[in-house]
Amino acid sequence: MEAGVERVVVAGDLRIRVLEEGESGRSVVVLAHGYPDTSAVWDGVVREWGGRFRVVRFDLPGAGGSERPGKRGGYRVERLVEVLAAVVTAVAPGESVHLVGHDWGSLVGWRAVEERPELFASFVSLSGPSLDHVGDWVRRNRRHPVRVVNLLRSSWYIAGFLVPLVPELVWRVRGVRTRLNAQHRELVNGLGLYRANVGRGRRAPGVVGVPVLQIALKRDPFVKEAHLDAAKPFATELTRRPLQASHWAPRTHPEAVARMIGEFVDGTPPRRELVVITGAGSGIGRATALAFAVDGAEVVAVDLDGAAAQRTAREVRGHAYQLDVADGAATRVLAERIKAEHGVPDVVMANAGVVVAGPFLATSEDDWRRVVDVNLWGVVHTLRAFAAQQVERGEGGHLVVTASMASYFPSKALPAYSTTKAAVLMLAECLAEELAPEGIGVTAICPGVVHTDITRSATFAGVDGAAEQEKRDAVTKTYQRRGYGPERVATAVLRAVRQNRVVVPVTPESRIVRYVGRVSPKAVRVLGRLGSPTWRQ
Repeated sequence: MEAGVERVVVAGDLRIRVLEEGESGRSVVVLAHGYPDTSAVWDGVVREWGGRFRVVRFDLPGAGGSERPGKRGGYRVERLVEVLAAVVTAVAPGESVHLVGHDWGSLVGWRAVEERPELFASFVSLSGPSLDHVGDWVRRNRRHPVRVVNLLRSSWYIAGFLVPLVPELVWRVRGVRTRLNAQHRELVNGLGLYRANVGRGRRAPGVVGVPVLQIALKRDPFVKEAHLDAAKPFATELTRRPLQASHWAPRTHPEAVARMIGEFVDGTPPRRELVVITGAGSGIGRATALAFAVDGAEVVAVDLDGAAAQRTAREVRGHAYQLDVADGAATRVLAERIKAEHGVPDVVMANAGVVVAGPFLATSEDDWRRVVDVNLWGVVHTLRAFAAQQVERGEGGHLVVTASMASYFPSKALPAYSTTKAAVLMLAECLAEELAPEGIGVTAICPGVVHTDITRSATFAGVDGAAEQEKRDAVTKTYQRRGYGPERVATAVLRAVRQNRVVVPVTPESRIVRYVGRVSPKAVRVLGRLGSPTWRQ
């Protein structure tokens, strides 16, 4: 059928406005809106699809171009299920359609896929839990009044809608209508949805056998996690995807909503967690790549040493890229390439780093530039490139930076290294606050003495040739004797991401210094004056 064809479907005593777009022969997607919207709330989503599906939109009774029920009973959920069924059978006779509901459109959708499963191939729910599911959840949690109150208080506005005349008077105020982006007709008529259905008494929910996707809008002030969890006992094939958006996501985030619905309708299997790690050729980076791979993730190994990245990639059956993280332009290019070839990463670990040891006055400007370029600018370049992708995608994510115990342990043996690590620790703490509203967690991992290859490439300021190599060998032997391997740090990284922890000291000495530094900063400074015997000149 040609795009943008409007028709009227008769559902009982009501004339329902229906808009059909897209070609015949494509999968049929039926979009049901909520209160106080019309089918226009889906405009942006439909534009994003660009003819990918045959899309059917309709106005609920009393909204848009559809007739208003003569009696309040015309707004009851069971009557609205009849309206939805009439639309589906009229536009796609003999076919199973993919139903998408937002707000009240979702509430109606839950009942429809339960009672008329033969009409539907799948169901996508946005911010519209089943009233029956929520009622059942409240009854199951009646011995936990705090949980129940926390759930119900997000629906405080419903009590106001049930008061006679007052909402109608409020809707007459133009400023209110403008703020809600709604017309007076939809605002007034739609009150019938609440007055006809809320408080009607108990109904035992039935089983929903069609595949269901819940798009969890993480900033929705009205629908919380418990509302969504209420469906779990009744939906046999339930999937949930988070979206960092508020209640009217179809209007504010049409690209993300269209993408999630499209993938679900097409049956695209959920992709594995995608993890990007810089400095993945050895040490903590390699160990973390292995840990995430064992946990089921798809891993992208990035390293200055391309051959080392390839070795790690083969071990984890992932992907390898060569990159100097000190090059901001190259980092941005690689981030876009990874996005195009594998998607937006869920976890990014900025792990690449170098060590410059020695007194401040012995550390050359070139040494300072190198350690700052890699340890600080490398982290900044990496996080700027990938965090922007995660924010744009809107599904959250996690960023990890490899700091160090040196970030809060002022040592005269490591002034340059400690300065850069202190900087990235503070950066991680700042970003944790900035990105929390986007659903993006940030972790700073702070290892102490861990045996990795970084000691073999350390620079000792003011020491040349054979003497510098002797220092490297001595430090490496000390770290080897300690016996604390990078795989233990990797385990801490994985746990921190899953628990969304911000600052994570790893190794006993790192935890002790972190604690003592809070209780007695002077004591930590005294220890720092002594320095580390292995790093001292």
